[in-house]
This record gives sequence, structure tokens and C-alpha cells, in this order.
Amino acid sequence: MKFVNESTAVEGHVEGDGAVHPRRFTWNQQWLDVTDVGRQWIEADGRHVLVMVAGRQVFELLLAREDVAWHIVRAPDEWGVV
Repeated sequence: MKFVNESTAVEGHVEGDGAVHPRRFTWNQQWLDVTDVGRQWIEADGRHVLVMVAGRQVFELLLAREDVAWHIVRAPDEWGVV
């Protein structure tokens, strides 16, 4: 996975305990459906979430504490290659 820092739009919901469940997000000007949500953890910058999309591609999303916005932190090295 490569490190990126891109803003993204995310659709999903947040549980009462703060756990997030993204359903889809934007990457390269297209919406990607989340097929699975992995582990979540909190760091100083906010809540990090691992998500999987079609083709078993994994992304790390961040719900940033500072600006309360979503970012893609890490993305597959070779997007689209399965």
C-alpha cells in the first residue's frame, strides 16, 4: 500500500460508541462500494478505518479529528490490479 493524503467523500453511518461503518467513498473521481470493514483504531489525528472494495483492494480511511472530514491515508500500490 502507498501513502496518500487525499480528501474523500464517504457515505455510511456512525455507531453510538463512535465506530464508523463506511458504505462507499470516492477515489479517482468515482464512487467505490465498501465490501468489508476491517479494524478501526484511534490516533491523535482521528479514527482510522481499514476498508475493502471489489477486487480485494484495501484502503485506509481517516475521519480526521481536526477538520471532521474524511481522508484516504493509504491506497493500493497498483489500483485496479487484482
